[in-house]
Amino acid sequence: MKLDTSFNPLPQVGIESSKRDKTLEKIATAIEIGMQDSASRSIADTLQNQVSTMSQELMNSNDGISMMQIAGGTLNSLSDQTQTLNDLSVRYNSASLNDSQKQELQGEFTKTAQSMQQSINSSTFNGNSLFGSTLTLGDGSISTSIPTLSPSSLSITNQDSLQSYQDSLAQAGSTISSTTNALIGSTNTLLNQITTTSAAKSQIADTDMANAVKDFQQSNLKLDMTQITMAHQNTMLQQNMMQLLG
Repeated sequence: MKLDTSFNPLPQVGIESSKRDKTLEKIATAIEIGMQDSASRSIADTLQNQVSTMSQELMNSNDGISMMQIAGGTLNSLSDQTQTLNDLSVRYNSASLNDSQKQELQGEFTKTAQSMQQSINSSTFNGNSLFGSTLTLGDGSISTSIPTLSPSSLSITNQDSLQSYQDSLAQAGSTISSTTNALIGSTNTLLNQITTTSAAKSQIADTDMANAVKDFQQSNLKLDMTQITMAHQNTMLQQNMMQLLG
């Protein structure tokens, strides 16, 4: 009887073993499928640098929002205290009060104004004063100036100065509000850019684990089938040899 030796599974075993081992290595060490050439690595590095830069800009924008929140809180307090000063001024200018009563109101007015100045002085971020400063925020494209707003020039006898000061507070509040909105818009834009850029980098640089596992399973299945074929062929060979010898 002539033996059929036309099919040799050994080369296929070597091929599938090699494919399986490489895929398993990628799974185990997270070696990127698309990082096997220098061009892909260069693109991935560029995208990662962009993500790092945008992440820092995002942190800067969040810091800017925190700065505006501190300044805004101080403005709210100053506005309430200015109303107190105005009430004291109205009472002080009453013709029915004597000098002692007016002196008491003046003392309360002075203490309130001093408290306002302390609030302004304590409104800082990382040791830097917020009032009387020009701030560059976010990615550097957003800047704002917060006036000093010192209450030192306010007088209990001059209600017009109090109204002018209140108007300055409102204008500063509008500036802080618009700056905050700009920073929030910047953070949303940066978050979207970071997400899309990270996804693009991921397609190049990160191992697609689902596909890698699928490839491993397919290679392993083919290897198993080849080995089964070999075992079957060996069994047939042994049977044929026994027939020849028998």
